[in-house]
Amino acid sequence: MKPNLIIFDEPLFYTEGLSKLLTEGEIFDNVRICNSTATLSEQLSYQPPEFLMLGSRALVLTEIYKLVQDLVNQHQNIKIIVIGNFFDVTDIRKLFEKGIKSYLDTNCGCNEFVKSIAALSSNLVYICDSAKERMMDFLSHKQVHQRHQIECLTKREMEVLKLICDGLSSKKICEKLFISINTVETHRKKILMKLNVKNSAGVVKYAMENHMIE
Repeated sequence: MKPNLIIFDEPLFYTEGLSKLLTEGEIFDNVRICNSTATLSEQLSYQPPEFLMLGSRALVLTEIYKLVQDLVNQHQNIKIIVIGNFFDVTDIRKLFEKGIKSYLDTNCGCNEFVKSIAALSSNLVYICDSAKERMMDFLSHKQVHQRHQIECLTKREMEVLKLICDGLSSKKICEKLFISINTVETHRKKILMKLNVKNSAGVVKYAMENHMIE
């Protein structure tokens, strides 16, 4: 038996055309359209579908966050697909944290949509190729930035960092390295600034995540 789908988006001619295309393509048994949260709530109460597609034309991003969270709390079995207007990597990540199962950019074709449905039907998640490329670029630039931050640390700052990670106080560090406590505090401040963290806990977390300590 084929699944059901609700499309929540605007404008009407777009959603009607998409509904017809998906129904004729024999992907879904039934495709319903909603253009308001009130109608969507009514449709979900009447007959919850297996899939729900949320478009970014009908709602702003903050509204999508809230709607996804509410839907996941009320209808845990519905697999939510968000069609975003080339959302940032951090926005996409937050949507998955809220509970969506698939993200597609607005330029995705029907083939990629069908792939996402197949993935979700197998209890997997799906991210379109263009969004994956943005994620890879983001991670690549982040890694380069992190390497640059690490390389900016002097030999002495690295020594102080490792002792901070060992849990030593500034007093203990100055005794171990035979330097004044003012010098230790200066090194601490520079380490915080270069690693862009707020405190010693942040230093330890950063060092562990970037394998700066054994």
